[in-house]
Amino acid sequence: MLKTRFTSIILLVLLFVFPHQSLAVEFSITNLKIDATLQNNGNVEVEETHTYDFDGEFNGITREVVPKEGASISQFTATENGKNLRIEKEDDLYKVHRKGEDETITVKLHYTIENGIEVYQDVAQFYWPFFDDRNDSSYEDLSITIHPPVSTDDVIAFGYDEAFTIQTIQENGSVLFKLGYVPSNTNADIRVAYPSSLFPNAPLTADKPMKEDILKAEQEHLKQAESDAKTKETLSTISSIGLPSFAIILFLLMLRDWLRARAMRNDFMREGATSLSVPKQIMSLPATIYFTNNNYLQPKAMGAALLDLVRKGFVTKVADDQFQRIRSKSPLNHENTLMELLFDKIGANHIFSLDDLIAYTKNTKNHIKYNTYQTEWRQAVKQEVDSHSLYENKTTYRLLIGFSSILLLPFIFFFLIYSLFFSFIVTVLLVITVIIYASVYRQKTVEGARIAYDWKQFKVRFKDLSQTEWEKWSEDDRMRAYIYGLGISSKEIDRKHDQLIEALTPTGNDYVDDGSFFSIIYIGPYASSSFHSAYQSSLSSGGDSGGGSSGGTGGGGGGSGAF
Repeated sequence: MLKTRFTSIILLVLLFVFPHQSLAVEFSITNLKIDATLQNNGNVEVEETHTYDFDGEFNGITREVVPKEGASISQFTATENGKNLRIEKEDDLYKVHRKGEDETITVKLHYTIENGIEVYQDVAQFYWPFFDDRNDSSYEDLSITIHPPVSTDDVIAFGYDEAFTIQTIQENGSVLFKLGYVPSNTNADIRVAYPSSLFPNAPLTADKPMKEDILKAEQEHLKQAESDAKTKETLSTISSIGLPSFAIILFLLMLRDWLRARAMRNDFMREGATSLSVPKQIMSLPATIYFTNNNYLQPKAMGAALLDLVRKGFVTKVADDQFQRIRSKSPLNHENTLMELLFDKIGANHIFSLDDLIAYTKNTKNHIKYNTYQTEWRQAVKQEVDSHSLYENKTTYRLLIGFSSILLLPFIFFFLIYSLFFSFIVTVLLVITVIIYASVYRQKTVEGARIAYDWKQFKVRFKDLSQTEWEKWSEDDRMRAYIYGLGISSKEIDRKHDQLIEALTPTGNDYVDDGSFFSIIYIGPYASSSFHSAYQSSLSSGGDSGGGSSGGTGGGGGGSGAF
């Protein structure tokens, strides 16, 4: 029972995630009545009365009848008000042709299940799935009645899944399974047994008694259902108490971290700005850009790093887009890596130009080497940030938080199996939240929080900086402000610089190509776009699924539809 339910739920999830393309026909099956009359020769005569409510045009209805192993379907017919309808058969699918538009129709289907009854020494059973988890349609009101060949009071009857505990044994021995609403993609196998003497002309399935086995199966099914009910109740209790408790604890931990970070920000606000211009230089500009930009270096940041080498005197600008290395070594690994890439691998004789960069990355043979250097450069920038201890060592705390999700993982499957869908969704959300929190949580030290705060305030203050105040800045501060804005791709900082430069040099033609701030301003946009284009160019380097079948008991089943 658990296996069947789990299979059904998984199919529902798959259908939700990978929805099949439905037909254009809009319909609902408002009523389905199935009458199965058992014959004394082992066959079963079935009459199904389908009531369809169509919205729009339609061509007919479909009925899939998949027989169990050893049985077969024959003499399938369809009528409406006594009039025969044309049938088209495709394997186990029967298409009943009946055109119309915006109608409610009632169609009767008749067919024979040959060898549908299993006959043993003491009993004969009809164990059948009239539909199964392959059925794409729901039934708004479904009833199944099993009629014996003759009246009897010796009856065993029970059902599985949707047909569980809904059987009614009538006076003549007929069994009514009043299912009511039945959702799509569900099973509802029915099992009815009568004395074998009622089927004198039926072939013997097996020369052995079966009644005790059927009764035992019924009792085991009831016990399993009772056990499932208790388990579901226990899981509901765990859900109502455990999930809120877990969520509250997680919320309190996150709140504590947020309050601590806010307290540090408030302390910095009370202290006031540490600088009226650009924040104090603690790390190199590439490392500062990485740290204050959510630990991310955009492709344009490499262009900013080149300009920072000019600012620091390792490189000089000798032409509009040409640079010369004048110092071969830096104490920072990422600066050495960048100079090696630009001046040794791409350029030559200590000379590098932006046109060389574009030409180099257009050649696909160079992509692996270029991407390798990019990765090494980013890693070296990260190493510089790590060397400053800007984050507290919270590895143990993060691991404990992350591993706490293991407590929830089993319940994801249990809640799904026992149809506790709300609890399932809440648990999945909690697991995702825990994993994200453990992955991204990094508590800054006081120094790290100060650097992040100062540069954030710089971005805010710089937008309102007056021309007079900016002209008082040192050239190095102007350079650092410009390079930082270039590295984080801040359009606001770029626009502000344009305003400041335009006011200082109204003609726009007074730049002096001497490696000064104005020279960096002049080449900055081209350097930024060139490294971005190089990154885009470097990106150019760079099955059939099997399906299984399901079904009801013995592989049988089927479903309903329309076309």
